[in-house]
Parts: sequence; C-alpha cells; structure tokens
Amino acid sequence: MRAWSIVGGAVALGVGVAAVTVGADDISPGKPGGDQIAREKPADDKPSDDKPAGEKPAADTATVDRGPFESAVVAKGAFEPVEHVVVEFRPEAWSQPLEIVRVVTHGSRVNAGDPLVEFDTKKLDRAIEDLKVELAAAANALEIARRELPAAEALHPLEMADAERQAKIAAEDLARFLTIDRPLEEESARFSLRSAEERLKYAREELRQLEAMYKDKDLTEETEEMILQRTRFDVTQAEFSLKRVAEAMEQELLLDLPRREIEVRRGAERAGLSLEKLRATLPLQLAQKKAALVKQEHERAESLRRLQELEADRAAATVRAPRGGMVYLGRLRDGAWTTGAVAAKAVVGQPAPPTELDFTVFDPDRLQFRARIEEKDLHLIPAGLAGRVEPTGYPEADVPVTLAPLVPVPREGAIDAVFAVAAKDGMPKLLPGMSGGVRCVVAKRPEALTVPSAAVFRDDDGSRHVFLVAADGKAVKRGVKAGLTSGGRTEILEGVAAGDRVRTSKP
Repeated sequence: MRAWSIVGGAVALGVGVAAVTVGADDISPGKPGGDQIAREKPADDKPSDDKPAGEKPAADTATVDRGPFESAVVAKGAFEPVEHVVVEFRPEAWSQPLEIVRVVTHGSRVNAGDPLVEFDTKKLDRAIEDLKVELAAAANALEIARRELPAAEALHPLEMADAERQAKIAAEDLARFLTIDRPLEEESARFSLRSAEERLKYAREELRQLEAMYKDKDLTEETEEMILQRTRFDVTQAEFSLKRVAEAMEQELLLDLPRREIEVRRGAERAGLSLEKLRATLPLQLAQKKAALVKQEHERAESLRRLQELEADRAAATVRAPRGGMVYLGRLRDGAWTTGAVAAKAVVGQPAPPTELDFTVFDPDRLQFRARIEEKDLHLIPAGLAGRVEPTGYPEADVPVTLAPLVPVPREGAIDAVFAVAAKDGMPKLLPGMSGGVRCVVAKRPEALTVPSAAVFRDDDGSRHVFLVAADGKAVKRGVKAGLTSGGRTEILEGVAAGDRVRTSKP
C-alpha cells in the first residue's frame, strides 16, 4: 500500500569538507576528497628593515608580520529541500512485478492527488478472484469439519463400547471352542464313524441271514434274487458310507478343527489388539479433528486477511502525490539521490517491482544547503554563522546562507552542517541536487600579528611560547598568547612585536 514520510532536510551531495582561509583571495589546494584551505598572505611579506643590509635570515627563522588576517570555513555540499515527502508503494500482500502503465517524469510539477505511477493490475485482479474462489470452497470444508467434530465426539464412547464388546465376544468364542465346540466336534466325528461301521455291520449280517434263509425256504428265484440284490447294495452303500465318514472324520480332526482353532484364536487376538489400538488412537483422532478444525479456521482467517490486503494493494496501485510541488524520481539517501536506479525501472510498458519505485515531492522554493564540516573545525562554527554559497552551475551567483544549530554527530571525521538559504532578488533558480561551495568568515582582523604555526610551541601545561632570535643570534624562549590559526599561520595576541624574528624549529 502507499506510504510516505515527511523528512526535514536531506543528506548533502558532494564530498567537500570544511577548510579555513587566511588573507584575501589566494586559495591553495587541500587534502584529497575536496578539502581546500585558502590562505591570504599578509600585504607585507618582506623582511624587517631593522636587519643590517645584506643580512639574510636563517633558514629556520621567520619574521613576525603585521597585516590583515582572515579565518574562514570552506566546504562543498549540495542544495536540498527543507522538507519533502517520500512517496512509495509498499504492497502488503503482493510481491510480484507489475507492468507500468503511466509514470511521472523527473522534475515534473504535480498537484495533490495527481498520479505519480499507475500499474497494470490484471495479475492482481486475477489473484483476488482466485482467492475468493478458494475461500468459498474452504468455507464449505470448514462447515463440514465443524459439524463432524460433535458427531465424532458423540461416537467416541460408542466406538469404544463396540470394540470392547467385539473383543469380549471373540474371547468368549475362543473359550467355548476350546472347551465345548472342538471336543464335541471330535466326538461327533468319531461317533459318525462308529455309526457307519455299525450300519455296515448290520447290512452284512442281514445279507448273511437272508442268504442262509433263502437256501432253506422254497421261494421263487426272482423274489430271492431281488431281495438279495437289494441287501447286497445296502452292504455296498454302507461300505462306501463308512469310507466317506472315515475320510470326513480324518479331515475334521486333522485339518478343519485345528484350522478353526487358529482362526478363532486369531480373531480373539485381533479383537483384543483392535480394542487396544482404539483406546490408544481414538482420543488422538478426536484431538486431531479438533486441531484440524482450528487449522482450517486459522487458514480461513489468514486467507481473509490476505484478501483484504490484496484489495488494499489493488486500491493503492495508482500512487498519488500527497501534496503539490515538484517530484523527483528516487529519494535522498546518504547524501545522494537514487534517481538513476529508479529511472532505470520507471519505464512505461516494463514490469517493475513496486517496492523499488520511490518518488520525492517537495516545495522547490524552500531549499537549504548541506555540507560536511571537518571535525577539527567545530570550534570555529557557532550556530547562526553567516556565509555565502557559490553554486557550481552559477559561479557568479552569491547565495547568502546561515548555519543552523549543529548536532555534532561525527561520521568519517566530519559533521553534517545545514545552512538556511535566504531568498535574494536576481538569484538563479536553484533546485535540490545542485552542488556548490560554502564559505563562512569566522574572524577578520585588519591589523594582526601572525607567525608561521610551526613557530608556536606548546608547553606541558598547555601554554604557548615561541623562540625569539636575539641580536646575537641566540634563541630566547618567550611566552605568548595565541589566537586563531588559519592557513598555516597563527595569530599572536601578546608576547611579540612586528618585525621580531622567531625560530620555526626548537633550538
């Protein structure tokens, strides 16, 4: 979604660092990185007339000069808006690139509510519709789960009771089979065999008696043959029946009953194991159903939240200016504008990650100048110090500035200094990002005694002294009160006079 922040000022462009100036216009190069120290030489740099003609000063001596002395702080920096609004599209849910339909040009003037960038939202719309379909299906599944849970809770004791009953029945069946059914089946098989044997025995006896009787009685051959034939068949049938019963008994005793015992035992074991399994897993299954229901409800809540975020992203897909003013592509970051990186992505018809497009809206008529002041010069720049900025693009312009209160937080040996820019008639149109150099005069003395800074030495107690060269050429230590130091020369307030000669090294 769209977000912006109002920032008072910005980090300076340019790498110039503070410097100190002595004299009028003679500027000497400073350290690499933009530091420049300018020194104006005294008007009279000649040796004193008090020395005898033809006498040359020693190589390590210098003369105390009287003349104009100026100390100034010089630094490079850049103009920036006094306050600005960073406008950025930070989708809450959408993370894929979107094609740019329209984008504002760098440096354009905009009114509040004007579009800065507009994205093609077809992919985003499709994602919203897909999520709505998923939510509808998930709602039905969630309702089913909600209704199944009470039923599962009610069935839990019934399923446990059924399992216990089945285990009890299986145990009873096994006990009955071992104590009653199997012995009875074995006895029945043996009795069937005995019955078959007896029937065969009876049939044979009957046949024997009939054959003996028919020999003694006077019966027709046809009747005799018929009765004997039937009786003989009865004997044959009894013999076959005995064979079948014997085989059946053998199968029953040796195969069927042992197999039935195995099955009954296994059934009892399975029922017992099923009961133990149900006791162990049924509560977990019920808990799992509850957890699954909670998960479904959570996923639905997350999907609803994502839908809300996607719809918010859709509404914010056209990024608009929160205020009127000028718009720059990118933002100020560590003293530099990120315009180049943003401009490479802000191309109509090109997909771009929305999070990588930033815009800065500001009032171009309210500017300030930011520079980096060396930490060693902090004591020279009080708040309210006035100065002038020379814009790089308008070297003849003179822009008055005033130093704002400093927050002396060092970074890489320098401090950020912000200067308020005063409006001035005839001043060229300045814009954020333009560079320049600021110069602030710290002190200006029309008549000052100065010596090379190398001629001033410090005692252990912090006091300063010089070594005066006496008439006989000997060095005499003399305490002095030092003032400002600038451009390699130090102002002497007390302790020496113009024309004195001093040593630039210890004797």
